Amino acid sequence: MRLEAQNNWTITGRVLEEGSGEAMAAANVSLYSTDSTLIVGVSTDADGIFSLKTTRGGDCFMSVTSMGYAQQRFDFALSNDNRNIIHTDILLRLSDVELSEVEVVARRRPMIYKLDRKVIEASGYISASGGTAIDILEQTPSMRVSADGELTFRGSSGFKVYIDGKPSMTDGSDALRQIPAGQIENIEIISAPSARNEADGIAGIINVNTKKQSNNGWSGMVNAMASTVESRNIDFLTSYKNNKLRWQTSGETSRRYLVSDFDQWKHIDVNDTLTTTHAVGERKSFVDMYALRSALDLLREKTTWSAALESRYRIRNRGGRLHYDDSFRSNATGEESTVSYDGHDYVRLHDLTLRGDVGFEHRFTNDGHKLSGSFFAFYEHDAMEFFYTDLFDAQGNRAQGHRAWEHEYRLTAQGNLDYVLPLNNKNGRFEAGYYFFTYTEDGDYTIDFYNPAQGAFERRDDLYNRFVFRRDIHALYSMLSHTYAKFGYQIGLRGEFIHRTLENNVAWAQHVWDKFDLFPSAHLSYSLNENNRLNLGYSRRITQPQLFYMEPYVVYVDYYTAQCGNPRIRPEYTNSIELTWNRTMGEHSAAATLFHRRRTDKIERVRVPYHTGVTLDSMANVGNDYSTGAELAATLQIAKWWNTDVNGNLFYYTIDNEYKVDDAKSLNWQLALNHNFDIGKNTRMRLEGYFVGPSVSTQGRVDEFFYLNFTIRRLMFDRCLSAALNVRDVLSTAKYVDTKTGVDLDSKTRIYPRSPLFTLSLSYTFNNFKSQRGEGKTNHDLFEGTNR
Repeated sequence: MRLEAQNNWTITGRVLEEGSGEAMAAANVSLYSTDSTLIVGVSTDADGIFSLKTTRGGDCFMSVTSMGYAQQRFDFALSNDNRNIIHTDILLRLSDVELSEVEVVARRRPMIYKLDRKVIEASGYISASGGTAIDILEQTPSMRVSADGELTFRGSSGFKVYIDGKPSMTDGSDALRQIPAGQIENIEIISAPSARNEADGIAGIINVNTKKQSNNGWSGMVNAMASTVESRNIDFLTSYKNNKLRWQTSGETSRRYLVSDFDQWKHIDVNDTLTTTHAVGERKSFVDMYALRSALDLLREKTTWSAALESRYRIRNRGGRLHYDDSFRSNATGEESTVSYDGHDYVRLHDLTLRGDVGFEHRFTNDGHKLSGSFFAFYEHDAMEFFYTDLFDAQGNRAQGHRAWEHEYRLTAQGNLDYVLPLNNKNGRFEAGYYFFTYTEDGDYTIDFYNPAQGAFERRDDLYNRFVFRRDIHALYSMLSHTYAKFGYQIGLRGEFIHRTLENNVAWAQHVWDKFDLFPSAHLSYSLNENNRLNLGYSRRITQPQLFYMEPYVVYVDYYTAQCGNPRIRPEYTNSIELTWNRTMGEHSAAATLFHRRRTDKIERVRVPYHTGVTLDSMANVGNDYSTGAELAATLQIAKWWNTDVNGNLFYYTIDNEYKVDDAKSLNWQLALNHNFDIGKNTRMRLEGYFVGPSVSTQGRVDEFFYLNFTIRRLMFDRCLSAALNVRDVLSTAKYVDTKTGVDLDSKTRIYPRSPLFTLSLSYTFNNFKSQRGEGKTNHDLFEGTNR
């Protein structure tokens, strides 16, 4: 039966993820006639809300879909007595994948694409247990971990890290290494952030969502890990929830090692002398972490109040024992000489951090009209960095050395207020907000040099440095979004005023910097059908120089390698655009992304001759760079017992700068091929192959390398306990070869990790927390010693 067209019907509702209860943004909601002819379709907004309007009545059905989730279908009739149909909560369940003939287990698709982000499901990467967030991210397209453990995305490490939507206490890779993989629900990669987000971080934002309890009662988990290089970790998470509150406490104690064999040649021409230095030996680093966090949410009908407290004590150690063979040749006379030393270098950094968070969200109505706010502050007490380097001659006598101390106190605070107003019967929304940020660091630096004639260390008062650094940011933003059938858009504009000061006892390093900037963003989406979607995103971003980029004093990584900041460093700016297509095909899925990024005033560490045999690394705005390329990811269910994840990227990268001596262009690529095999009811095996292509920097290149990882995992005691063994770099093929060339210098560094590396991990869960099905640690974080 079909009713006359002069009537109007409205169908409204909200789409949530089953289990977590999280709003499903950009889900497809379509209304069909009984012969499957499309009548109208829309996409849900950021709160999962939708509104369909039609003038065509009669029998029909509504389909609700999202990439990686099972379809929901609702059959009903649009009659004169039923003009407004309301679906309060529509729950979408993650697609079930049949894993074996013995049993069927629901497995989340490893990657889900939304309007302005892609979501990495932690449970889809089974080799991350016992590791950290880096171990999950490195298995995704365009993520790469350098030899010193720095994560880069499309060639840049300038990304911001959030935890549950709130900024972390540290930046970049350092923050990700502090988040145990066993406590992660999913990770959102926002490569073209909207104006709602802070503008800092040219590579975008990585938001790590930790596990939350959705059902009432007690739940918890305990994870433990140990490896053959003496890494170990124990972390726990416990939670309680009822209808009025949710309380959660987590903690960690860990020590994570990197051990590598180091081999480096340096040729330096300075002071009319050509010096050749060959260094060989072992480099080792480890981080001790002790952390405790507790959070409380008070759940009311219209308002949710939240508060959290966190304390963390961290010790970072890095050092090496190297043998040096030096040769010297005078350019004037041709006279040559040689000398050998044994070198010991060591860096120890420790800090105690205390943090507090408060927040609220008030819902005026159930259609997404809300006001929310949050504030946090953390204080880093008596952060101390201690450096020492020593050179000993063949008789074991100290020939040279340094001792240096840097004491710091740091205070960070941030707050925001955000307002959302639904428009046009919930098909659109207006957003606006205010943001402020302040950071203060107060410290000093002292260094002693060894005097061979006196046989003692002497204080260099002329190199003493006293500094106070402060950065304040105030920002306003507004955004407008709307959906029309299959088409959706989101546009925004953010304005930020930045005030930066550096007080210093060295007059030339003092400065005050004020700047106002505008940061626009735009996102478009189009649903070709229920299983095909196109997303287009644009964003302008900035990378603010950190204080260590600007510190105007010299520190020694080892006796032959010095580092110094640059107080005059300028921010980086980037404009990026990307187009993403994704499709589901039953149990299979695929996605492709085309992207282009232009960065101005690129910040990079540049190496120059310092004095005889010693190089100096300093930060500089080296020029502009460009990245253009594609990413591809696919999940294939080859058999009931065999699943394959494939991802890779290919992009052209070029640097236009004044420091290059060769053509700074490269075709970068990376490929990951991962196989999961189900062996019986409770045992799974994973084989990972990583192919990492060459890359260029301002002064050189890093060679390609390849390695294999293997994991086997067993579930026991009704899936409450899992045990996994991971073998990293099975064939010992991983290597890091870095070549740098500059005016009057060149160097070549080879680093070989200790491999194969064996890691055993255990995980126990009870009540509502389910096993992450993750086992074994894997990452490209194989090397120690690359800043040499």
